[in-house]
Amino acid sequence: MIKSSSLIGILALIMVLSLQTSLVMAADPEISLILTKQTPYPVEPGQIVDIEVSLQNNGSSVNNMIIEILPKDPFTLLPGQDRTKTFARISSYDSVTHSYKLKVNESAISAVYELEFRYYRAEATSSAVVKKVLINVQGTPKIVILGIETKPESMEPGDEVEITVNMKNEGTGKARQTELSLVAEANSETGESLIVPALAGGFFYLGEFLSGQQATARFKLEIDTKAEYKTYMSTMTVGYKDENGETQTTSFSIGLPVRGKPVIEVLSAKMDNSAFKVDIENIGTANAKALNIALIQDNAVKDSAVANELKPTKHKTMRFNGFRYGEALINISYLDEGNKLSTRETPVTITKSEYSVEGSTNDTSGLAIALFIVVVLESYYVWRLRKRIKK
Repeated sequence: MIKSSSLIGILALIMVLSLQTSLVMAADPEISLILTKQTPYPVEPGQIVDIEVSLQNNGSSVNNMIIEILPKDPFTLLPGQDRTKTFARISSYDSVTHSYKLKVNESAISAVYELEFRYYRAEATSSAVVKKVLINVQGTPKIVILGIETKPESMEPGDEVEITVNMKNEGTGKARQTELSLVAEANSETGESLIVPALAGGFFYLGEFLSGQQATARFKLEIDTKAEYKTYMSTMTVGYKDENGETQTTSFSIGLPVRGKPVIEVLSAKMDNSAFKVDIENIGTANAKALNIALIQDNAVKDSAVANELKPTKHKTMRFNGFRYGEALINISYLDEGNKLSTRETPVTITKSEYSVEGSTNDTSGLAIALFIVVVLESYYVWRLRKRIKK
């Protein structure tokens, strides 16, 4: 027969063993937590990330298992999301999953962050197991153009120009080994480009371009003298390595306005028979339109002529009548391609040509009379000579 004291000892031992078993089951070494999904992967600072974790049971069935998320910077649990989730039962060698939505701090730097969880049985909170999973946060560069400047401001054919491009990395990650190139469009028929780099002026090396940083790229280009009044499209390509070390490219279309300027000059001005002939030429770099050329004397327009258009390097000849000999002005007005009016005045002197007759500016009647008198005198001389011979 078992003594009462021995019975008490046996009962105490059973209670100790039972308590130890309870503690072991509370810790549940057969339960493990793993990260099963991160969307997106990697996640950018400022974005929302979906996290899915799984509780896997590699032992006997368990009841009332609780999982709790413990987010800290740079992660914030979105409103409406519960920190804890209770699973009534996880069968032996089964698993359960749960997901959370978290916001990543916009100022987070690219790194791998730890996200902490606890899991435990409802009746044994003090025996919770802490598990950390790794969340990949990686920024992405986003390069934008803030503004473009040209020097000189108005680009003309024949100019060497400097193009300044102001940029900013508005993305969440840095760009490394950043290189930029600027290439102008080529003629679709000839394949020739009328805007070309001056030496190595079509390339610019920037290097590291941090998130939030502003930078300036400069290019030097030469505009061919054959360039027309138009906007030439060009492509600026930005190449860089992202934070994964992968090469990325971004391209921008940039319009290069070549405006040019018409300049009308008087090449020559002289008498041509009875008319005053004036030759003009466009020595500028753009078309002149709606030309009006006037001959002015005594503050009055004596004669005028018009021309629809005069292209660069081209010339026209104008003839004027109704003038007098002496000083005069050639007044030339015209529009450029932007319809801006320009006016030029050139002083000239109208002098008689070697074929002109004194007192006449625009006819040959004096010369005809003189010739008639000569003919009459010669006829009279011949008549007198014949009369003497007959005597």
